Amino acid sequence: MDNHRTAPKEQPLRHLLDPSYPLCREDVLWALGFIKKKVADRAPEWSGLDRPQLLAHFACFADMALLLLHRRSPSSHETACFRSMLSELLPRD
Repeated sequence: MDNHRTAPKEQPLRHLLDPSYPLCREDVLWALGFIKKKVADRAPEWSGLDRPQLLAHFACFADMALLLLHRRSPSSHETACFRSMLSELLPRD
């Protein structure tokens, strides 16, 4: 029996957090949509964040959205920031 209790919607998210996995445009689009939905649903994972953390997440979200608009690939710093933000959407074990 499989002991992993990862919800199906979290499986792509866990995949994107793998540092050896190169992010592609479709991945970033999916993740931005996922974040948008979580924020709209008032994600409990982010309810305890202070204002500076929320602003940092917003800046990272906006940077990735702008990269898509300008059809640029994210730098290693931008990818690390994005993955860090995404990791906070996973439930804590």
